[in-house]
Amino acid sequence: MRSLFLIATLQVFLISASWAQSPSAVPTPSTTTSAAGGGSAQRAGGKVSGVVTDSTTNKAVEFATISLVSTATGKPVDGTVTDDRGRFTLNRVAFGTYTVQVSFIGYNTYTRSAFTVSEKDSEVELGNIVLKPVQNKLREVTVVGEKPLVEDKVDRMVYNAEQDITNIGGTASDVLKKVPSLTVDLDGNVQLRGSSNVRVLINNKPSSIMANSVADALRQIPSDMIKTVEVITSPSAKYDAEGSAGIINIITKKNTLYGVNGSVNASAGNRNANGNGNINIRRGKFGFNANLGTHQQYNNKNENELERFLFALPATHPEHDPASFSSTLLQQGTSQRQGGGVFGQIGFDADLDSSNSITAGVNLYRGRFNSSGFQSSFTDFTDNTTTPDRYVETTSENKNQHNSLDLNLGYTHIFKPQQELAVLGQWTNGGMNTSSNLDNALDHNDFLDNLVRNTNEGFNREMTYQVDYTHPFQNKTLLEVGTKAILRHAESDAIYRDIDLDTDQTTERANSFGYDQDVYATYASYGFKALKNYNIKSGVRFEYTNLQANYIAPVMPSFKDNYSNLIPNVMVSRTFKSQTVRAGYTQRIQRPQIWYLNPYVNTTDKINYSFGNPELSPELTHSYELGYSNYFKTSSVNVSLYWRQTNNAIENVRRIVGEEGALPASPEVEWRKDGNSYTTFYNIGKNATYGLSFSGNTKPIPAWNVGGSVNLNYIDLKSNLQNNAALQYSFNVNTGYDFGKGLALQAFGSYSSPRPSIQGKFSGFYYSSVSVKKDLWDKKGSISVGVDNPFSKSIQFTSDLANDNFRQNTVNQNFNRNVRVSFSYRFGKMDMNQQPRRKKSIRNDDAKGGGESN
Repeated sequence: MRSLFLIATLQVFLISASWAQSPSAVPTPSTTTSAAGGGSAQRAGGKVSGVVTDSTTNKAVEFATISLVSTATGKPVDGTVTDDRGRFTLNRVAFGTYTVQVSFIGYNTYTRSAFTVSEKDSEVELGNIVLKPVQNKLREVTVVGEKPLVEDKVDRMVYNAEQDITNIGGTASDVLKKVPSLTVDLDGNVQLRGSSNVRVLINNKPSSIMANSVADALRQIPSDMIKTVEVITSPSAKYDAEGSAGIINIITKKNTLYGVNGSVNASAGNRNANGNGNINIRRGKFGFNANLGTHQQYNNKNENELERFLFALPATHPEHDPASFSSTLLQQGTSQRQGGGVFGQIGFDADLDSSNSITAGVNLYRGRFNSSGFQSSFTDFTDNTTTPDRYVETTSENKNQHNSLDLNLGYTHIFKPQQELAVLGQWTNGGMNTSSNLDNALDHNDFLDNLVRNTNEGFNREMTYQVDYTHPFQNKTLLEVGTKAILRHAESDAIYRDIDLDTDQTTERANSFGYDQDVYATYASYGFKALKNYNIKSGVRFEYTNLQANYIAPVMPSFKDNYSNLIPNVMVSRTFKSQTVRAGYTQRIQRPQIWYLNPYVNTTDKINYSFGNPELSPELTHSYELGYSNYFKTSSVNVSLYWRQTNNAIENVRRIVGEEGALPASPEVEWRKDGNSYTTFYNIGKNATYGLSFSGNTKPIPAWNVGGSVNLNYIDLKSNLQNNAALQYSFNVNTGYDFGKGLALQAFGSYSSPRPSIQGKFSGFYYSSVSVKKDLWDKKGSISVGVDNPFSKSIQFTSDLANDNFRQNTVNQNFNRNVRVSFSYRFGKMDMNQQPRRKKSIRNDDAKGGGESN
């Protein structure tokens, strides 16, 4: 109760303070539009703004086209589109006399009477512009628009995935490889500006599919379902405070046109196949949409090799010889992975009246992945008279079943344009069941010596309650306040069985673990304009966290903790003609998710083990960013300098059983033998990242577009075990050419340099793809052919780790060249009488998500 009282008190204080600072009316969102001169324009310096609403519902009209027309020439000199609140702003308008034309599909075009922008009256507020729906209906229509592949908005970078034909027939993991500032390694692990501390959302909401492993989840979402990917590196106070590097928001395709319409897509290749379809039904005040997709993987092969050397004497010993070893381990293996799943979405919305609306949605995922492999392990002991050499051959079979269900319900009340109250609720439940069967033969024995049979049943449940309120004031200021509660519960129930075939004895151990994490938050965010040209948005967020870990088997005392954080943030931007400069600061928290906490021991490899640490503490990151963007006639450039300082960072560390500071050997625990290694997580890091990112797009000629990005980081990792620092960079290039008559070509290439870890480094890697698409039947359908990694049948990935007691080198060969053929078709009828609707949604971006550890 004390935490709830503190939240309520802070909420009232923030609302009162912000209200007192602002006298009353309509805010202007930060937008960037390129100015164009014409007619009797004298010089740039004015601004024209307004709001567009529907005459029948009084709701904002999003994506309406605004044209600024010079009365001297009768020609458009500038333009933009309305945002999700119906607002538009034309900056850097040359002094002169103009009219404004407003148009949108399904509405009659509106023309505003002439007005003058002058030095005396440089800011013209057109107020509320009302559009009237047309009365006729079109039988069938195909709407085709083109956006740039990458858009730089004030608070986020947007990658328009549906515009990139190389994404057809792939997965979400393939899509993220092409997003500026993101890198995805061969295991599917995602990094943003060199950091894996990111939160991945689907349609602004968390999904239980991401709770266990982000890498696995991304491989299970068909790329044809993805519309855009948003990268937010400096989130405002409205966002949950976690995700120290930022937020990745995957927006799926959802048709909001009135009538009955949809599409179907199918793809098949030598390594994967997928298909999906969607349908939209919207009549009057009601709307329904559904999306169902499946993705199947097969023929995915991997070869791996590991060498590990244990020093005879630790590096700290005065007589240490780096060429003298007590033992050498050599592992060689092959593996195959196959499987797939089904991903579905259902949405419903209804306008109860002109001021009240409700939304509801269901997301469902079910999937299964199986892998099999063979591995040989040879340990050569220098003194094999006391410790005999060890040779193990292991045949493995692993099964993973995933399922998730997300339910959400929302209510929105509009008091007047831009003054809104939203109440949202969400319930998610995800399960992950795994089984691992290992058959081991020792010392070149022709018969099996022992069998290992492990199972782990786990689930993650999450309930979210959220209230948001937005209020505009005079002088173009905007206040946003809200409160939120996230209640999480996770469980893991593992059983280890070791069967000795010589004695026919079975040893069984249980490991059960439960974890509760409750987060209560409140925030206030205030945006205003200062000195005419400065836009400032500042805010503060208070979060209180209560957690408890219960060790069910073996029985141990429970672990409890609670803490509170006050998270400030500020963003200042300044526009000079077509250029914008912005600077920002925020703090971020990184709470570990179940992947990092689960103490279940992964015994797939009989010599190298891994498990989570349920007593991890959250990370705290200070993030600073300075950005610059410029827009030319057919080009755009974005540059950012940033610095992230993370204290108490969570790092994965590999140790050798029995070495100083590591777990001691135990004859009662199978995996804790001398010489075996284990990887787990600790709060030992103090990490700093200094970086520069650059991205740009251009059109040398109308039919050809070129874009790319470069990210340069200096990463400094410090801990009480080891230190490491290195320069890391990545870049990508994306280009497309339209040959006309519905034929287009798209190509992509990227490279990421070696990156440091606390104990060593991981090698660089590259990725490339090329696709050709042909439109059919007046662009209602299309067929495309794509190739991933056309220049190499496999990609090699290496890692080098070391400490005072060992040195380890690994090589993984991933066979991933893929050729696929894809087909898509759009169908339906559209009633041209309403506009796309704006929807509120929940964003649980507060937890450190899982990935695959190396």
